[in-house]
Amino acid sequence: MDKITKNHTLFQIQPTFNARNEYEKLADEEGLLYELIELSTPPALNESGFFSNALEWYKSTGRVNSFHGVFIDINPASGDKLLKGLSRKRMKESCVTALALGAKNIVFHCSCFPFLRGGYLDNWVKESAEFYLELLDEYKLNIYVENSFDVDATPLKELMKAINNNHVRVCLDFGHANYSRLPLEQWFESLGEYIGYLHISNNMGDFDDHLPVLDGNIDWEKVNKLCGELDKNTPITLEVNTIDNIRSALDFFKENHLFGM
Repeated sequence: MDKITKNHTLFQIQPTFNARNEYEKLADEEGLLYELIELSTPPALNESGFFSNALEWYKSTGRVNSFHGVFIDINPASGDKLLKGLSRKRMKESCVTALALGAKNIVFHCSCFPFLRGGYLDNWVKESAEFYLELLDEYKLNIYVENSFDVDATPLKELMKAINNNHVRVCLDFGHANYSRLPLEQWFESLGEYIGYLHISNNMGDFDDHLPVLDGNIDWEKVNKLCGELDKNTPITLEVNTIDNIRSALDFFKENHLFGM
């Protein structure tokens, strides 16, 4: 497998601490960076020994370009003050962790309930925009808000318009978009100017299975064309499990000259 050139150093993978040596070998061979998600899951957050040991090791690699913030049961615009407060506390903790790791970018999930609009959406946009700008001011990280439960692009588009800052942009997750109500083309039509980060995995259009790149029904040739207008330095994270599946994805992209490879 040919090594990725320096033009593609923004290709990222999500390693695991238990298999850290294997991931380091792969990252060194291919010139890959890390988007670390492992330290944002409840098991890691609740195991202080694991958290501190993993954080120190990941920091020592110098590869953590991005950090995926907390995402399970998180809603910084919740109508319940206790839930909102805890969500914001956890998100700030993620920002602190990102800085400790030397990351430049942090990713959070969009938390908007997808089947309510009107006053609910207006309030969610206002509360979320104010909080993301607060995070930006306090931590100086590039913030990317990822489509997750979203059935269409409306909440994210309204959020980006309200924030109006180039350091807060959309992370478009193709796997999540694949089970939404909106065709991929319309995600780009709605959010194109705001997309600054990409997540790649596959599924069959029903569940967030994080299948290997070739095992779902996403048309990667189409995706590649849609991405053609994006900045060539847009970070791309392969959200696929196992090192073998990462290697297979990279091989496929290279053989088909996708994503500039």
